[in-house]
Amino acid sequence: MNWGVHLALIAVQFLFASLTIVAKFVLPSIPPTGIVYFRITGAALAFVAIKALTVRERVVAPRDLLAMAGLALVGVVFNQIFFLEGVKRTTAINTNILVTTVPVFTLAIALLLKRERATGEKVGGIVLAAVGAVFLIGPDRLRLDPAMAFGNALIVFNTSLYAAYLVLSKRLLERYQPVTVVTYIFLFGALYIAPVGMVSLRDVDLFHLPRPAVAGLVYIVAGSSILAYYLSIWALRRTASSLVAMYVYLQPLMTAFGAPIILHERVTPRAGLAAGLIFGGLALATWGEQRSGQALGAAFRPPAEGG
Repeated sequence: MNWGVHLALIAVQFLFASLTIVAKFVLPSIPPTGIVYFRITGAALAFVAIKALTVRERVVAPRDLLAMAGLALVGVVFNQIFFLEGVKRTTAINTNILVTTVPVFTLAIALLLKRERATGEKVGGIVLAAVGAVFLIGPDRLRLDPAMAFGNALIVFNTSLYAAYLVLSKRLLERYQPVTVVTYIFLFGALYIAPVGMVSLRDVDLFHLPRPAVAGLVYIVAGSSILAYYLSIWALRRTASSLVAMYVYLQPLMTAFGAPIILHERVTPRAGLAAGLIFGGLALATWGEQRSGQALGAAFRPPAEGG
């Protein structure tokens, strides 16, 4: 078992989970599309610099460039816009519940495209972890008010697009280094978001933003964009897309166990039971992936370290 992959995926979910909280400090000052503009443009510049220092690889095949351009729309631009617009229009509880659809969408797309095989362990792990996550949040707390329907729909669109991004980027990672793939994807994303982002920021006084908004924006770009996307695609090169997606179940768990630290709340037995179900599901799916990886051949086996 490659523990580095699991540690990277835990870090990714922490960075994504904290985005929902940090964004609340930035949204009053900068609209969602403006935040996405800073996320994508800042990450693109950082990845170009990182790639220039570490990898000399270039992408010249038109088919691969077209694939990366499409992934930029699906997994970066639309994905991020739908998420932040959805968060703005619905509750945090709704967001936490709906985000748990990512693994289901991911496995469904992977099976439809014949990129993975369904095994009892993998499906069972997804179901077990999903039960734990939904039990923790409480399905009775899901609000289906008509006023929030559009926000809920945007979150579902977000999860389905992120699932597609995880599955479709897998083939590119078999031919290119992770930093190469993520650099090209974010460069295309920066080109797409530039005109929309500039329009959304025309009425924003960027030189007089409140300090919490500035600090939050820096964290969103550096943590929830640059680091999170790189670690995610690094891990994706080394394991199945459905397993990468399953780690989304840690987001509500991190919130539950983070509350005592941030808000001095008590950890409930409900959170402890949910943690057991989620980690049990992850362990079962990991075991299933290791077994199916041997049967699927080299394309789904983790590459040698440093590859």
